Amino acid sequence: MQRGILALHQGHYQESEGIAREILAKHRSSPRAYDAQFLLAQSLQGEQRYQEAALAFDDAYNMNHKGSRAPNALLGLSMTLSAIHQKSAACDTLRTLHAQFPKPPPYLVAPIKAQHQRLGC
Repeated sequence: MQRGILALHQGHYQESEGIAREILAKHRSSPRAYDAQFLLAQSLQGEQRYQEAALAFDDAYNMNHKGSRAPNALLGLSMTLSAIHQKSAACDTLRTLHAQFPKPPPYLVAPIKAQHQRLGC
């Protein structure tokens, strides 16, 4: 998992995608599968494969609605939906994010606000 995260941060999105898929294939029921699913979504987003990334963010969120990455997954889902011109769905996702996490982690406050402003919702 660490190799995948490092590859993601270095912009080696295909490598991080491959690592995430490998973890998911071998350890789908492991607690690490949640992290691997989120890594997969981020990797696909980095590769600008927004439709696939949206599905992967949705899967990450659905794996654990209350998990540590749930607000990040919803923000990622909104961003990728916006990238594929699904503004209404992107705004709905932001409303879900706000409703479920009225006090998101501090590091997400500015990106959430920026996404609201970009979309105008």
